[in-house]
Amino acid sequence: MLPVAALHVDVSYAGCPPGVTVDVSAFLLNEHGKVASDQDFIFFNQLTRHDQGVELDLQKSRFTLQLDKTTQKLQKIALVLTISQVAKKNQHFGLLGSITVLVKDFLTGLELACFSLNTHGFNEAALIMAEIYRHQQQWKFRALGQGFIGGLQPLAEYYGVDVGEGEAATDEAAKITPVNLSKITLEKKGQSISLEKQGDGLGEVIVNLNWNSTPIKVLGNTKTGASIDLDLACLWEFNDGSIGAVQALGGHFGALHHFPFIELDQDDRSGQSLMGETLRINGQHWPMLKRVLIFTFIYDGVPNWSHVDAVITIKAKMQPDIEVRLDSHRNDQFMCAIAMLENINQQLRITKLVDYFSGHQAMDKAYGWGLNYVSGTKS
Repeated sequence: MLPVAALHVDVSYAGCPPGVTVDVSAFLLNEHGKVASDQDFIFFNQLTRHDQGVELDLQKSRFTLQLDKTTQKLQKIALVLTISQVAKKNQHFGLLGSITVLVKDFLTGLELACFSLNTHGFNEAALIMAEIYRHQQQWKFRALGQGFIGGLQPLAEYYGVDVGEGEAATDEAAKITPVNLSKITLEKKGQSISLEKQGDGLGEVIVNLNWNSTPIKVLGNTKTGASIDLDLACLWEFNDGSIGAVQALGGHFGALHHFPFIELDQDDRSGQSLMGETLRINGQHWPMLKRVLIFTFIYDGVPNWSHVDAVITIKAKMQPDIEVRLDSHRNDQFMCAIAMLENINQQLRITKLVDYFSGHQAMDKAYGWGLNYVSGTKS
């Protein structure tokens, strides 16, 4: 029996080789072992179900559960791991060393339950690791380690999730958009992808930055950490030659529905926000834009890119998520140009950069922007 309702559930794995991407997900199940709706599927495209007290932090592979918020219809939470691009890369959990699920008291951090699984010899690409289930008005933890043939899609369909290509139903009385399980990772510097042009345009383009704010280094037998304030920002250029920047530094947060039609949602100085920092681009005005340079810089803290685990995720309507990780590092530089968004024949082309610079001026010069810079602070 779980003695508290507020929990952290951490999922970790050892021995993951390069090129293998492991996704953490959860299914909120009714008495029949099925989801009541597609909103009960928590994964990389749908991180929260606030009315049921469930949140997923992708960077930490951590679920935050507030079981006292759940409705009586929710009887079970299945915690699963899947490997991306199963058919393309023929990967499986036998490539990993072991997987651990750790349940902790949210307030005290006290360990309540732990399950470790040796995955050597596993041919499956999906695992139902554990369940948190309701029994006689109490919540309990059950370790499973059950392999499942296929990846995330067949597992989602097994639990009753409507998986499709993202096209909405035509019935006005019940428009349903099937869950889009697509995710594309730009793995190599210079790699590009163009988003398909939709009939009504791009809609809103969302660029999210998430990172580990307290990276840990091991020095001898001592663990030390220093908080890092990482800022998301962009340089923009319109077809008419107008140029500028959107960033918290200097208070240039932009505007979504007014020029420059790009807006920064917040300045997460602690790095503790589940959603990190997000830039929003008004896709209705994309034809006016020429290019947008997405970058990040360390406003406070020493350069420690190799431990910060930063990643941007770019989302657009009815498109697969595009993921760019800062997977090469220059710990002597404070700024990283992550990706270039370009208007190519009215389509959006995204190119991975991951180039490091000493500051704004050096980056501006490298990409030929032409802005003048002065020292600035954040209010």
